[in-house]
Amino acid sequence: MITFVFQIVLVSLLASFVLSLAIKWGIVEYVQVHGNAFFSKMFSCYFCLSFWFGVIVSIVFAIFTGDLLFLFCPIFSTNVTKKMI
Repeated sequence: MITFVFQIVLVSLLASFVLSLAIKWGIVEYVQVHGNAFFSKMFSCYFCLSFWFGVIVSIVFAIFTGDLLFLFCPIFSTNVTKKMI
């Protein structure tokens, strides 16, 4: 259980870092302006961005470590990521 909590914290920290970089570099704003209606709405919602960035980070971790428990982390790390950005 402690390992799973550590994985949640790890996923949320890396997802918030990558999301902060995307905001700073203007990627989020670019997609909001130039994307279609679906992506424009999704990129204006920090909850949605936190979840999908967590999914991407979790998939990468699951592939490199072989631990499929990482795939459950975005469900629990979304609110932590949202609070950090």
